[in-house]
Amino acid sequence: MKFTTILSTLAAATLVSAGVVHDFQSSVSNRVVPGGYIIEYEPNVTHTDSHNRLKAHEVEYKVRNEYNIFNGAAITVKSNHDGQSLASIPGVKNVWPIAVYSLPKSEKSKTKGTDPEVISGHQLTGVDVLHKSYKLTGKGIKIGVIDSGIDYKHPAFAAKGATAGCFGKNCRVTHGWDFVGDDYTGFDFDELNPDADPMDCAGHGTHVAGIIGGNALNIQVSPKPPQPFVGVAPEVTFGAYRVFGCDGSTGSDVVIAAMERAFKDGMDVINMSIEGGSGYKLTPEAVLGEKLIARGMAIAAAAGDNGDGGVWMVSDIGLGDSSSSVASFDATYGRYHGFKYGAVSRPYSSSTAYGQPIDLTPRAIVPIFDENGDLSDGCDSTVYDGIDVTNKIVLVLGDSSRCDAYARGENILDTGAAGILVQTTPYGIASLNGYPDVPMGAIEFQAGEDIIATYKKAPQTTVSFSKTEGDFYVEGGGSPSPFSSFGLDGDLRSKPDLGAPGGNILSTYPLAKGGYTVLSGTSMASPYIAGSHALYMEAKKSKPHGDVIRKAMKNTATISKSYKSKAFASAAKQGSGLVNVLNAILTTTSISPDHIDLLDTTHFKKSVKIQIKNTGKHTQTYTLSHTPADALNSYPDNTFPLSTPIVETDYATVKFSSTKVKIAAGKTVTVTLTFTEPKKGVSSQFPIYSGFVVATPSTKGGIPVHVPYTGMKGDVAKVPIMDRDENIPNIPGGNTGDSFPAMLALGGPDGVSRVSPGFSFRIANPISSKKSKDDSDYTPAVAIRLGSHTPDMTIRVFNASNGKFEGFLYGDNRGAFGMSGRNPTLFDGIPDVTVWLWNGQVVKAESASAKPKLLSSGTYTIVVAAQKKLSKGVYPADFEIYDLGSYHMTIV
Repeated sequence: MKFTTILSTLAAATLVSAGVVHDFQSSVSNRVVPGGYIIEYEPNVTHTDSHNRLKAHEVEYKVRNEYNIFNGAAITVKSNHDGQSLASIPGVKNVWPIAVYSLPKSEKSKTKGTDPEVISGHQLTGVDVLHKSYKLTGKGIKIGVIDSGIDYKHPAFAAKGATAGCFGKNCRVTHGWDFVGDDYTGFDFDELNPDADPMDCAGHGTHVAGIIGGNALNIQVSPKPPQPFVGVAPEVTFGAYRVFGCDGSTGSDVVIAAMERAFKDGMDVINMSIEGGSGYKLTPEAVLGEKLIARGMAIAAAAGDNGDGGVWMVSDIGLGDSSSSVASFDATYGRYHGFKYGAVSRPYSSSTAYGQPIDLTPRAIVPIFDENGDLSDGCDSTVYDGIDVTNKIVLVLGDSSRCDAYARGENILDTGAAGILVQTTPYGIASLNGYPDVPMGAIEFQAGEDIIATYKKAPQTTVSFSKTEGDFYVEGGGSPSPFSSFGLDGDLRSKPDLGAPGGNILSTYPLAKGGYTVLSGTSMASPYIAGSHALYMEAKKSKPHGDVIRKAMKNTATISKSYKSKAFASAAKQGSGLVNVLNAILTTTSISPDHIDLLDTTHFKKSVKIQIKNTGKHTQTYTLSHTPADALNSYPDNTFPLSTPIVETDYATVKFSSTKVKIAAGKTVTVTLTFTEPKKGVSSQFPIYSGFVVATPSTKGGIPVHVPYTGMKGDVAKVPIMDRDENIPNIPGGNTGDSFPAMLALGGPDGVSRVSPGFSFRIANPISSKKSKDDSDYTPAVAIRLGSHTPDMTIRVFNASNGKFEGFLYGDNRGAFGMSGRNPTLFDGIPDVTVWLWNGQVVKAESASAKPKLLSSGTYTIVVAAQKKLSKGVYPADFEIYDLGSYHMTIV
């Protein structure tokens, strides 16, 4: 890596305008690399040009990565330069902080059904037929796995005739690179130790690769699979691009380096099962992804596992216009430890912190109720007051809107309870992090309801736990997974795109970790789509661009219902539906575009044209129809979206310019759709409605095709952006040097509390060589929690005496403005809050050329203002504004 100190003067160069800095893009608190930036250059700027211009502006930096297709670089800045100053340099187009992504915390269990096809879900997607009848295996197709590496020695990745896998020529894993090394955690640049060996020590990447193309049907060597299974495309060639160490996170700079390497190595498809944040589509990965897809690649990305966080939470990794954002569907069967209560056996999943089945001693169960008679979530220790739970198992509700399993476990420590069962909402079996040494298990929702009913009739009934695991039909099997994230994105675009099996998936694992395991997550659904691309390419004997394949898969996906529902699940949850690869390959019809964004009432797209193309050899007549889906109400009387949206029957109506169309072979017909918004939905509650427009061919056995639509009733400019339910925004006070995690903003430990207007802060001068740092120095901070996206999240500072605008708050080496996704409901078990430390400086304008200015001592008013979605951004009319009041600042 090259270290550069800038000494020269500005070279002669003239470019039209300054670049754009995207400071607020990440939705997860403080999840950026300090001093780390990704820079995209203008198309006519070379790497040499850029280095000369950085030198000319006296930027001191280390080069982390340089990119060719993306045309940019990732750097760590050592001098006093921030994103604004970098974006002001001629030739710079965009600047992003380096975001930190995590490997999703997928649920572990052991799953098997009655045969291999039940395990994989292939019978739900047509892949079983493609394997057996069409002999498709993905041979000749290359898939790049950008993840934690691959255990290429695993026998499930062995070439034909071999008993073990290998890496290199004549192997299944032919290409790869380790970008990070074992010790990399995502933040420290000095941890990087790249080499040519992409061996997996974390496990996630090997599991992903097994779903794509593992083959464990005839393995005789140890360890043997718990049950034979085969991946979607068992003869694909792999590229293993390791961007995670053995533990921890990774930086977005490493991810885009891996994307470019995969393209250079000739990969046809890239899979990215990476945990991103809620946001907008303008991320470095999306920018590069669109360029790669235009060059012939396909990209599949996980939609995210924040289904318990409500709407607007689809991951930004897959938000590109042409990439596939993949939702998860649950498998049908699972293998779990069981318990018996009231003569009925049911499954449960132990918490990861406890790691063992609950004590087998028969005990009584005590459901814990709130004052209103509803099952308590167990987030307040006071709910146990006056209740004898000694040596008993308590039952609580698993709603995650207020706390997680860690807090629930901590709350029973002093009660004498023997353990805790957590009822999963809305259905399925949740993955619990748990609390060490507290026996804890997740159970299905209906199991919780049955326990309560039995308890009310016979409270003396005891529960017994099984010694061994057994097979259980999984609540919600074949339906969208509860953990799969809801859309829409910040521009009201339809995401996710489609779904695939991702709940309870048996696949490969590193040999050092046992060889096989079952995980759940959109991380498991995304590689299913990547493997499906390989089968499609093999069947067509060509390699269409990713957006072409995505359209075929979306057009022919199986529109699915929610668990125990008579209505179809929202397109904001399932996208176009559960992929049917067989139909995608066999169809002779397509609909364009592959989704319809109706936006909100104010910007309502009443009339939309679609094109139906007959790619078959004969004239075909199609009947057009409308299939409505669930509407999602997230704002009945709150400012932060409900963790589980209220499902309503608010249906739009669709009129067709013609309900039947006759299309000759090879021809296209345009049909005009006229939409009417739902009548039942309450505009002030902003329900997201959706449905599907279907074209059914008249020929017997013809494959229907469809396109999903989504819209929001009400004015999106009135959707609450800032969470006011938790008394946020606010200003917590604390000594200089405090890290101000989210908990402090919500009334944290002793000595740190919210401060009221009029409070006097004593701030150490950030630009003085003689900084004052003692117990009397206080650093003001602004705590913000966003419940939905905003194109421009700003913190503004005004002179309290005359109301003059002084500038945008400047802190953490960046100005407080820019687009932002919403905050997750919880982060590390507590409500997620973004906290901005303020060092007394401001920047005058939302401009890359704006320089920070230190204010003099005085009294200032702090105003948090978030631009309303789809607005022009005129202040103050187009902003949601919260005045925090006036505070005295003494700069010392």
